Amino acid sequence: MPISAFWGISQKMNCCATSIIQKLGNGFGNRFLWVCVRRSKCLPEGGKLHQSDFTRVIQRLTTVVNIAQKAGEMKRDEEARSLWHEIYPDLSEGKPGLLGAMIARAEAQVMRLACIYALLDMSTVVRVKHLRAAVACWQHCEDSAKFIFGEALGDPVADEILKALKGADNGLTRTDISKLFGRNKGAAEIGRALTLLGERGLASSRKDVSEEGRPAQRWFATNPNK
Repeated sequence: MPISAFWGISQKMNCCATSIIQKLGNGFGNRFLWVCVRRSKCLPEGGKLHQSDFTRVIQRLTTVVNIAQKAGEMKRDEEARSLWHEIYPDLSEGKPGLLGAMIARAEAQVMRLACIYALLDMSTVVRVKHLRAAVACWQHCEDSAKFIFGEALGDPVADEILKALKGADNGLTRTDISKLFGRNKGAAEIGRALTLLGERGLASSRKDVSEEGRPAQRWFATNPNK
């Protein structure tokens, strides 16, 4: 079943500069459902949740838990099976970058959510309505992940270069990029990062001629405003 977690963030995260987030791309981050939310009220005193009557909710959940404990293997009905075959290719298609790493378990997460929706409906059979609800929930999770991680690649050097390129209207030469790292990154490592950015369509280069007449490679962000 999905891991449950609550993670509060006050603004879009700068994944490029956060080593913890980079480590999440190793297969751990995609075990979570990333959900962006916005509070509906400002409650300095925390509200009055203790005054709410949850008796009916508790009774319903108790019944659901009892059903779930005896459910055994859950299956899809024929209509849900047909829909699953239709949406599975897109769900299982890999996506590049850190975002791709974070949503790499899409098909598994959707089916787990569908099973949860079915059980909440007190059914041990996954039907189309449960699957559609799961897909809608996952779509919000995927959109949230896009907002949180953006174009980050999970490669510290490439991500730092991309960040710098977006802030350089006139682009950066290889020398500029080397200075960005205090000349502590070798030409091969910088070249690998630039190749990655080029392959992902995030950056492009052109040849400039310096005052000394020597050609210089100048790099630009493909979408500087994103």
